[in-house]
Amino acid sequence: MSENRKFQLGTIGALSLSVVSSVSIVICNKALISTLGFTFATTLTSWHLLVTFCSLHVALWMKLFEHKPFDARAVMGFGILNGISIGLLNLSLGFNSVGFYQMTKLAIIPCTVLLETLFFRKKFRSVISMLVSSYN
Repeated sequence: MSENRKFQLGTIGALSLSVVSSVSIVICNKALISTLGFTFATTLTSWHLLVTFCSLHVALWMKLFEHKPFDARAVMGFGILNGISIGLLNLSLGFNSVGFYQMTKLAIIPCTVLLETLFFRKKFRSVISMLVSSYN
């Protein structure tokens, strides 16, 4: 099998695993919040981030990827915003259906592109612009 073919299979596998795990987490969260009455969305967010942290350290230990230097300030800012985003999404899941939650989550992508274009004057490739316009 060629190297390019292996890369494509690995990418398809990673994307498939990402979709399956995301949907599974959403369904479990919805069951916890609405069916079992678990009202602690922040605690749920903390558990997800802790599991992600531990999983990434295990993957690093298994040499599935290599550690690269990074700007700690930028990563901390991103981490804080990501944590807030996940907390708000879990809160939204408690009040809305899974379908509405998923649509809201998908709407974040074109909104982010729009905000970056308006406020940061960022330019995107035409392929990304076409994908974003298909969401609207």
